[in-house]
Amino acid sequence: MSEFLQQIPSMDLVLGIAVLISGSIGVVLGRRGGHFRGLPGWAGFWLGFAGLLITLALAPRWASFILLAGLMFAQIRVYFFVAPVRPSDRWAILAAYLAIPLVLYPAYLGKTGMFMAAVPVLLFLSIPVLVAIGPRSEGLLDSMGRTLLGTWFFVFCTAHLGLLAHKPAGQIELYGVLVLAAELPRRLIGPVRPGWPRYRVVLGVVGSLLVAGAAGLWLGESCGLVEEDGARAGLLVALTVAGAGIVSHAVARDLEVKGASGYVGRPAFLDRAMTAVYAAPVYYHYLDYFA
Repeated sequence: MSEFLQQIPSMDLVLGIAVLISGSIGVVLGRRGGHFRGLPGWAGFWLGFAGLLITLALAPRWASFILLAGLMFAQIRVYFFVAPVRPSDRWAILAAYLAIPLVLYPAYLGKTGMFMAAVPVLLFLSIPVLVAIGPRSEGLLDSMGRTLLGTWFFVFCTAHLGLLAHKPAGQIELYGVLVLAAELPRRLIGPVRPGWPRYRVVLGVVGSLLVAGAAGLWLGESCGLVEEDGARAGLLVALTVAGAGIVSHAVARDLEVKGASGYVGRPAFLDRAMTAVYAAPVYYHYLDYFA
C-alpha cells in the first residue's frame, strides 16, 4: 500500500486527501439538515471534479480534452434548461454549443495568445448579434444577459482548465485544492440570504481567505511556486470564489429556484459548477503573468 501511494504524484494525493476530508465533513454535517443538507451532494460533485483535474494533468491530452468537452456540453445544456431563453434565440444557443470546440482548440495547443485574441472577440461580440437577429419579441436584454452569462461561466471559464493542463506538474491540482479550501468555509456557514446578519458574509469571506491563503503558502513550493506566489494565488482564488457564490445565489433567486446549494438536481449542479470554474481564468493568468 505504501509503495502504491509513493507512485501517486504528490499534488494528486493532496487533492484526494482534501476531497476526502471535505467529503467526510459534508456527510457528517449533512445529517443535521438545514443549510447543511446540501453538503453531501457538494462533496459528491467535488469527487468528480477532482477526478477531472487529475485526468487533465495525467491522461493523454486528447482523452482528457474529450472529457472536458463533455463536461462543458453538459453544463451548457443544464444551464439553458434551468435558465431558458426565447425560442427565437436558438442561433445564439447553437453558437454557445459550437463555441466548445472553438475554445478548446487553442487550449489543446496551449496557445494562450490565440485563445485570448480569438475567444473573447468571437464569443462576446457574436452572441449579442445572434440574439438580436431573431424575430422581434419581448425580453431581448434578459435573453442576451442569460446567454452571455452561461457562455462566460461554462465555455470561457471552463476552457481555462484546458490551459491549466499545460502548466507545470501539480499546478492544476493546486487549483482544485485552493477552490475547495475557499469553498468549505462558505458552505459551512451557508448561502448569503436577505436578512441574514452581515457578520455571516464577512466570516465566510475571511475564513475562505485564511484557509485558501494558508493552503497556497504551504503547497505552492511543491508546484514550482515561491511561497508568496502560492499564498497570493490562494487569496485571489478565495475572492473570486466568494464572488461566484454571490452570483450563483443571485441567479438562483432570480430564477426562483429554492436555495440551489441545498438541493440535488440541475440547480444544485449549476451552483457547484459555477464556483468550481469561475476562478480558473484568475488563477491561470496570475500564474502566467505575475508568478
